Amino acid sequence: GFSSRPWPYTIFQRGFDLVLGEQPSDKIFRFTYTLGEGMWLPLSKSFVIPPAELAINPSAKCKTDMTVMEDAVEVREELMTSSSFDSLEVLLDSFGPVRDCSRDNGGCSKNFRCISDRKLDSTGCVCPTGLSPMKDGTGCYDRHVGVDCSDGFNGGCEQLCLQQMVPLPEEPLLYNILMFCGCIEDYKLGTDGRSCQLISESCPEAGDCGEPRELPMNQTLFGEIFYGYNNHSKEVAAGQVLKGTFRQNNFARGLEQQLPDGLVVATVPLENQCQEELSDPMPDPEFLTGMVNFSEVSGYPLLQHWKVQSVMYHVRLNQLTISQSFSNALHSLDGATSRGDFVALLDQFGNHYIQEAVYGFEESCSIWYPNRQVQRQLWLEYEDISKGNSPSDESEERERDPKVLTFPEYIASLSESGTKRMAAGVRMECQSRGRCPSSCPLCHVASSPDVPSEPILLEVTKAAPIYELVTNNQTQRLLQEATMSSLWCSGSGDVIEDWCRCDSSAFGADGLPTCAPLPHPILRLSTVHEPSSTLVVLEWGHSEPPIGVQIVDYLLRQEKVTDRMDHSKVETETVLSFVDDIISGAKSPCAMPAQVPDRLSSTISLIVRCLEPDTTYMFTLWGVDNTGRRSRSSDVTVKTPCPVVDDVKAQEIADKIYNLFNGYTSGKEQQTAYNTLLDLGSPSLHRVLYHYNQHYESFGEFTWRCEDELGPRKAGLILSQLGDLSSWCNSLLQEPKISLQRSSLKYLACRYSEIKPYGLDWSELSRDLKKTCEEQTLSVLYNDYGDKDY
Repeated sequence: GFSSRPWPYTIFQRGFDLVLGEQPSDKIFRFTYTLGEGMWLPLSKSFVIPPAELAINPSAKCKTDMTVMEDAVEVREELMTSSSFDSLEVLLDSFGPVRDCSRDNGGCSKNFRCISDRKLDSTGCVCPTGLSPMKDGTGCYDRHVGVDCSDGFNGGCEQLCLQQMVPLPEEPLLYNILMFCGCIEDYKLGTDGRSCQLISESCPEAGDCGEPRELPMNQTLFGEIFYGYNNHSKEVAAGQVLKGTFRQNNFARGLEQQLPDGLVVATVPLENQCQEELSDPMPDPEFLTGMVNFSEVSGYPLLQHWKVQSVMYHVRLNQLTISQSFSNALHSLDGATSRGDFVALLDQFGNHYIQEAVYGFEESCSIWYPNRQVQRQLWLEYEDISKGNSPSDESEERERDPKVLTFPEYIASLSESGTKRMAAGVRMECQSRGRCPSSCPLCHVASSPDVPSEPILLEVTKAAPIYELVTNNQTQRLLQEATMSSLWCSGSGDVIEDWCRCDSSAFGADGLPTCAPLPHPILRLSTVHEPSSTLVVLEWGHSEPPIGVQIVDYLLRQEKVTDRMDHSKVETETVLSFVDDIISGAKSPCAMPAQVPDRLSSTISLIVRCLEPDTTYMFTLWGVDNTGRRSRSSDVTVKTPCPVVDDVKAQEIADKIYNLFNGYTSGKEQQTAYNTLLDLGSPSLHRVLYHYNQHYESFGEFTWRCEDELGPRKAGLILSQLGDLSSWCNSLLQEPKISLQRSSLKYLACRYSEIKPYGLDWSELSRDLKKTCEEQTLSVLYNDYGDKDY
């Protein structure tokens, strides 16, 4: 039976028939496992209690009394009457003497491997890696290759079931018992590999002499639809799940090749086939995480995607027949098969089979720009050419009709002509899938009209679980359980309702289950808001799987580092809880939520303020579950921009200082100039000095005039502020033009509450925060350096 919670839980163990070597369906033992009580006992056929013992000792069903067997046919007379063991060593010692593996393989039969470690196996005889015990326990074989002659059904062979010893490639001293079907004299093996036919028999004219050998479909048009499919990785599996035959005259309009039986193909009209998409330029996602080399001069590097797609055919398979390879794999499975073998089958054949798909052609290009100014300039030039205007002097004249000139072709023409703009850091990479149809004028490389297009699989539009193809109810149930386990529990546990019950081997050093790993959030800078001198906007995606471990909180660590490349040199460190510190309002105004998950978006956006200009910070993010276990970390290291200056105001102060210094300077004017310059701060003082020298240097350089008018002591106090900036910021403040930009940033102003949110529902978090938070707008100042036309 199952419990509603992970711990404790109860399982029932079936009995074992020594004569038939099978386990009946009736369950006679009940084991209850709790976290921190009892111990894990290895379950194997070595633990057997004869049914008679239950009759003699009724209390055995409540205790763990058992008879320990050395072999399946030799039952030891000694009974264990204790109901518990003081230690694992005491339990292992009760199994009897340890095998001596140095002599005669320790008494292990055939190709079993002898081991003297009771912790690995209580019998001391195990199969080599990759092999499984035969049904009669006399040897080991690879259940995925060949048959089992000892299964009680002659391995499914009509006449002979043969055995061959094949050395293992990894360990030549060990071998695999390869079993296969054979026929007696005057008979030959049938195409199914199991039946036998008389060699003297001949097929009558137009007669059917049995099923033809199955054809691999990987070289057939639309052949991918016969193979398995992994709905998580979105990839076609290597194993062929469905069988394809060519008995019927199945053809589709526009295709010369004969199609497999039951394959329905609908051709898309030509006017709907060729579609072009060009995304908006966005910051390069790879640039926004890890070590970010952000520059306040150029801003984010941009990435733009272009794609032309021609959906040519909609394909559906109406005739479902399991392939021979998939059938053989299913035949090797039974109730005693381990979950690992089921998972291996899913790895080979996928967890789904394809029902409907679209085929055609696709070409895509990714274009990288060093900044938005370069992208804007290239786009405006492309629009002029597309409208029929003359291209710029640096680009070549195009011979093609400008109406079909694509943006990637224009970028490529700039590269071929060796223009100066391409040297500014513009880069493009293109790839194509399939062969472009001649009817599509948007392809980067158009195909010749007499060459037929070869459609490729673009997208699987409908798929079904592979276990639905299995007719055996028990195998179907076990395969379904293995599918759920591989998808949500790493193949090392069972899905129970909406959580994973991990196997005994799937526990970490801390004693917590590890088969359902925490989702790994990726921390990055905001794609919309660039860092300012005192503020950065961080964001990550919240992932909430329907089964497995759920994230209940996020931890964000903020570090101020003195050495960008050596993170061990940390000056200050702060760790914030998203639930306790941020959405509660406890750390406002230095940390505030800008966006929280709702039913339409899973993005979490966080505003971190109170930062110092021109300083390197490292932010590290973890997801946390209800046990306190943390996910893998993700980090962003970024240097905040230089301090913001108001260049217009600096120009006005430079004019004011000139007027104060011009002519006779009274004591009052000297004090006014001194107070004005002393209150400016280093960045603004740099700009005042720049503008003063640009306009009034002929009347005396700024430093000399300060010393002359204010005296060495006061002038020294003012001019000492100039050294407070780094060489990078100092050089930026020498730009001829610095403009002040202002942007708005929305955030949630939450009222502090010491009550921790209980039962946090991330999908409804946006709605819940409206009760305690108010949406407000924050004004953020930026500097633009140099002339920009966007």
